[in-house]
Amino acid sequence: MKESTLATKIMILVLCIGVAAFMAVKLITGFHDELITTTAYAYSVNIGTPASALIVREETVLSDSGSYVDMVIGEGEKASKGETVALIYDHPSALDTRQEIRTLTAEIEQLKYALSTGTQAVDTTKLDSMVIASIVNLRALSAGGDLTDLEDSTLNLRTMVFRRDYSFGDTEAAGELEKLIRDKESQLATLNKSLNQVAKAVRAPAAGVFSGTVDGFESLISPDDLSSLSIEGLDALLSRNTSPVAGASGKVITDSTWYLAALFEGENAYDLRVGGTYTISFSHDYYGDVEMKLERMETAGDRTMVIFSSRTHLSRTTLLRVQTVDIVTSRLEGIRVPRKALRVETEEITTEDGRTVSRNRYGVFTVVGSQAEWQEVEVLHTGDTFYLVRPVNEASATRLRAGDLVILSTANIFDGKVVR
Repeated sequence: MKESTLATKIMILVLCIGVAAFMAVKLITGFHDELITTTAYAYSVNIGTPASALIVREETVLSDSGSYVDMVIGEGEKASKGETVALIYDHPSALDTRQEIRTLTAEIEQLKYALSTGTQAVDTTKLDSMVIASIVNLRALSAGGDLTDLEDSTLNLRTMVFRRDYSFGDTEAAGELEKLIRDKESQLATLNKSLNQVAKAVRAPAAGVFSGTVDGFESLISPDDLSSLSIEGLDALLSRNTSPVAGASGKVITDSTWYLAALFEGENAYDLRVGGTYTISFSHDYYGDVEMKLERMETAGDRTMVIFSSRTHLSRTTLLRVQTVDIVTSRLEGIRVPRKALRVETEEITTEDGRTVSRNRYGVFTVVGSQAEWQEVEVLHTGDTFYLVRPVNEASATRLRAGDLVILSTANIFDGKVVR
């Protein structure tokens, strides 16, 4: 009975010591502010003006009667003169047949590729890594809203999966794969024969880039109209509602040079010059920048019209028409830090004429070893959630650099304070 009482007392004593130690630690650490940091990184900001813009191309609309249209070549692909770009059917079942043909064709190509690379031992670990990399790339495109390469990325992923599923190293497996290819080719020939009997081919009247979208602007404006286009005329086009052309099966863009007619408020405050090359930054529908040449500029009242041309990125911009763009005239390079990280220190200085004035110094605190270190910076640009800065003394060995840990917590921070 006494031993049990003694053991209980010892357990209670140990528990009390543990609780006391925990409270002591919390009491000591409670006087220290929690250190919150983030990484500063190199960043660039485009400087220019936003504008409403209309894309103008040399376009030929393809019109053929039929209830159902199936695109043979993809959006933005090149078509030669006389090449079949679309098929027209009168019954929806033909579309199902066409989809089966597409699926079989892709499977045969992938099986043949697997056969050609499968006669030797396959590194399945490497294939697994390639599949994972394809999935990650597809996820990044989807998360970023950039669907310009979605089809190619999806096809690449499917090919990698096929290679993984049909990886082998013996002749018996190769024979089975060859038989599977022959069977699928036989099915494909039968489907093509049945489809050709009910399909009407739409052929390109001239060589160019194919697009399956006909939005109605094709008949409203062409590159030949741009030399006489007025600000009022462009404004009317930008606000005009158009509808897809009935009975159209697509269009062919027959000139590799395309144009962007843009309208922005104010005069030429950014010193745009005809003949100069400028970066046009798109958003939402197309994520990318295009270098374009300024062909014409006109200012009237409080509005300016500019017309640009380009011979690149045509295949990637076939779906674009009315856009909001940024006309970039310069680009600021610096280091991006959160707004919470920037500090302002006011100091009194004496001028040459003896007057005392106040001057603001801007800077951030970084973690160097175990201490906080003050880094004076110059603010280049103010964003919604960040500042773009650069060191005041870019030759200093202790200047702010991309990759430094910047302190966000504001209480009781000073140069040289031990924070770790």
